[in-house]
Amino acid sequence: MSTTQPDASTDAASTDAATEAGSTDAATGQDRAGGDAGEELGTLMWADPAELVVGVNTRTEVRLSAHFVADIRDRGVREPITVRRRDDGALVVRKGQRRTLAAVKAGLRRVRVLVEADHDPDQADQQGQIARIVDQLGENNHRAGIGDREEVAAHQELLELGLTAAQIARTTRTPAARIRQTTRVAASAIAAKAMARYELTLDQAAVISEFDDGTAEGIEAVKALTVCAAREPERFAHAAQRARHDREDRLLLTEACAAAREQGLPLMQTDADGDVDSDAHPAAQPLTALRPRVEDPEYTRLTVEDHQSCPGHAITLEVRRVWSDPEPTVATIAYCLDPDAHGHAPLYQRHITSSAPAPAAGPTSEQEQAAEKEAARAERRRVIEGNKAWDAAVAVRREFVRSLLARKAAPNNAALFVATAMATGGHELRKAFDGGNQLACQLLGVEVPSSWYAGKPSPLLGLLEGAKAGKATQVMLAIALAAEEDSLHRHSWRESHAGRNTRAAAYLSALKSWGYTPTYVEELVIDPDTEAPATDAPATDEPTETSGETDGETDGETVGESAADVDSADVDSVASTALTSTALTSTALTSTGQAPSRPPNRSARCRPARSRPPDLRPGAGRPVPAPGPFLTC
Repeated sequence: MSTTQPDASTDAASTDAATEAGSTDAATGQDRAGGDAGEELGTLMWADPAELVVGVNTRTEVRLSAHFVADIRDRGVREPITVRRRDDGALVVRKGQRRTLAAVKAGLRRVRVLVEADHDPDQADQQGQIARIVDQLGENNHRAGIGDREEVAAHQELLELGLTAAQIARTTRTPAARIRQTTRVAASAIAAKAMARYELTLDQAAVISEFDDGTAEGIEAVKALTVCAAREPERFAHAAQRARHDREDRLLLTEACAAAREQGLPLMQTDADGDVDSDAHPAAQPLTALRPRVEDPEYTRLTVEDHQSCPGHAITLEVRRVWSDPEPTVATIAYCLDPDAHGHAPLYQRHITSSAPAPAAGPTSEQEQAAEKEAARAERRRVIEGNKAWDAAVAVRREFVRSLLARKAAPNNAALFVATAMATGGHELRKAFDGGNQLACQLLGVEVPSSWYAGKPSPLLGLLEGAKAGKATQVMLAIALAAEEDSLHRHSWRESHAGRNTRAAAYLSALKSWGYTPTYVEELVIDPDTEAPATDAPATDEPTETSGETDGETDGETVGESAADVDSADVDSVASTALTSTALTSTALTSTGQAPSRPPNRSARCRPARSRPPDLRPGAGRPVPAPGPFLTC
């Protein structure tokens, strides 16, 4: 066996550490490891890892990741492997099984080993085997890995010392995707502080860092996401997707408004809810409700082309998301500011026959008219909020279905779900078959056909070649789930009140039983009588007191704070502290959660998602104003 003493130049630190470990306490006469002062420490030496004997170990399954082996190859085994000498002279690994096997796999010629003075016990030595098992259990059970927060701080230090993210990934042998997350969080003071204070996961902190862009809207999104991560982590993915949609909508509208101004198009004013400002444009009507002249036949459309020369021509812009197209578009809605003054007429007149009941008398007083108008606006806000919440849920829900189908085994009752769908024989499956099961192919990660009649076999057949029963069940489940998913649209949460979409309710109920957390609008499909979540209590005018803080800095005592204690004011203090070094001052966040004044041409509609949705059931009252795609242009 090839063994040598380590070089003094390269292993002085290791030898010093070993000597220190065996030093004695003068007061007790015991060494710091708990043994007698005269107990022999052992010998630190080099050894060929291929010649070490990996003996009996409590760890029966050894997992050697590629990154771990690469780190051993690059930097060697830094912590000596603990071995004992057998009667025949062989060195038997006592502690360090994974390091030994990784060194062999990495092709190292030598590793540091600490040869303990005691000989390796044989199987007949009961006390010796007990000591071995206890040692190996203690070696692993009491080892604490570095936390996400510490890893982020360490990577931040490396960045400050001049390393790039790619260099950190290469030198630490950490997956590049994780390095991208940690360095993104490290670069965001707000995300890093929120992670430390509320014990957020790295994934959550990385998402929060996406919105640390120095804007008022970004700060509001950071606050909402932090509260959601602390209070309702199971719905964090939905809140994040909603915030992304809101940000995307604002960007699209900003660009569209700029383009409209360059073209000289007249833009209408909108109110805080994104509707046409009735005070500024009291008589405005969309062209879709008008015909060109009074003398024109009813249902004669007033086109945008014909109306552009009208002095009352104006437009408003809004972002629309269609269920069949994941990419949003900006729609232009044309209005006439005063149809009566410019000679236009309603598209049709309401005719009343003698047999038809007379319409109910309209509101007579100004108060009744105002109440009716407000009720209509509240209903519009309810629909807009529900539709936007549904749009955000689609992406999260489909990602869950994709991960569900990627599992090795189908979930419980999967066969029952498929059988029920087939026995029902609804339109959903027929439509999916006619379309070539496109969404099922997409969710399973195979080629998506243009249609059933593409002239070649379905890509799903390739998954079934030689497949066992479990795989076949997964493919059948994918077809059934995709058919149900593809039949849903952004109005499904409202149509459930009319008693339709029973298959939709069964579909979302099945996902819920398999671990999916539905949003409020999805719960309405399952049960139209679902109660709205309680709204957040408004923050007080006084900043939240936190122990262990000086000038806004948090220490370790605030970490691990109960999620029940998290409110917007708490997030404000975290965000404002982090913002002191940016262009925005801490006054950008107040204890009432109000954002600073927005740039011109932006309405109050452009706010990030609330952490709790309003009551979206019909007649549930006025919902909390929600973010929307409208700008005051």
